[in-house]
Amino acid sequence: MQRVVAILESVAASPTPATAARVSEDIELSLSTVSRIMRELADERMLDRTDEGSYLLGARMFRLVRRAREGGEPMAVVHRALGELRDRTGETASLNVRRGDNRVCIASADSRQELRRVVPVGDAIPMVGTATGDVLMADLPPAEQTALIDRAGRGVGSRVDLLARLEQTAGRGWSVQSDGLVAGVTGVAVPVRAGNELVAALTLSGPTTRLPEAAVGKLLPDLEDAAARIAPWLGTG
Repeated sequence: MQRVVAILESVAASPTPATAARVSEDIELSLSTVSRIMRELADERMLDRTDEGSYLLGARMFRLVRRAREGGEPMAVVHRALGELRDRTGETASLNVRRGDNRVCIASADSRQELRRVVPVGDAIPMVGTATGDVLMADLPPAEQTALIDRAGRGVGSRVDLLARLEQTAGRGWSVQSDGLVAGVTGVAVPVRAGNELVAALTLSGPTTRLPEAAVGKLLPDLEDAAARIAPWLGTG
């Protein structure tokens, strides 16, 4: 059990997807043992294995955390803020954090409309090319931004255009993306900060027909108000 905990803690602390070799070195345990345990954790969805063979915390881990904290005051405040944002705007509200090259949803309130964007807790998608990703990447050093874009590969746009989007996001404090990774869906995201540190991105998403980019200005006050309410409960200590 101590080995399992050590492996999970090592993966959680890694700023990028963790290889078995890196974890083995980090916790001073043999590579064969670490590789075996990480495969077993992936089978149980406690870890997610990337196409390159490295690992991220799995969707099941995030669901366990959500269930453990849902009854507590911090997550009660978060869920209440998301629900009220959803009710004011009519669209799905989600709270997302960075995990490696992905954004992972840690809390959400799905739209009540029949045609809606559903963002399940534990859902992980690449950051590059999304409004949520723009917000989570905007504060990063240029070299790290470039590395993330290069790892995303083709199909997400040119490096020059993506870096320009990140600079724009950093300057204005929000991002909007239509028909990005999911066709027909628009996302609008703002940062959630604990002090000066970016800890999450708060996103509204829904059908592009209901969320034209021209309507973003009307949504921003509600998004920013919800982000300010959530921020005190997402301290990094």
